[in-house]
Amino acid sequence: MSTGHDDLAAWKRQRTVTLALELADSGRYENFADIAYALQFEHGMAMAQALIDHPEMRRQLNERCANAREARVPQAPEAPEVPQEAETPESAPAQPAAPSLLRRAATALRRAGAPTTEPVAAGDLNSAAS
Repeated sequence: MSTGHDDLAAWKRQRTVTLALELADSGRYENFADIAYALQFEHGMAMAQALIDHPEMRRQLNERCANAREARVPQAPEAPEVPQEAETPESAPAQPAAPSLLRRAATALRRAGAPTTEPVAAGDLNSAAS
């Protein structure tokens, strides 16, 4: 009688089942077939599908996969609270926005006497000679 071989086979089966259940509970797998594939090709367990391919095990793995995926889906968030802007006193002058880099460069060129390509104001078009 070969009890050593039986013990090893039982250990392999238990290890395969335990890992299959862990994979199902991870929520990363769709069903039994995905888990069998992962065990065989990602975990190097060539005989994994044969060890877990039983109707009750398939049902249990499929159910656990579905439950885990459902648990991973984020619940619809409640409407976020919009922070209220602090009201500024009417007497406080509004801070102008900092000029953009492009605007600062154009100002520097204008000061240096370089020609600019700024858009022409509408009033300037009416005074142009026809």
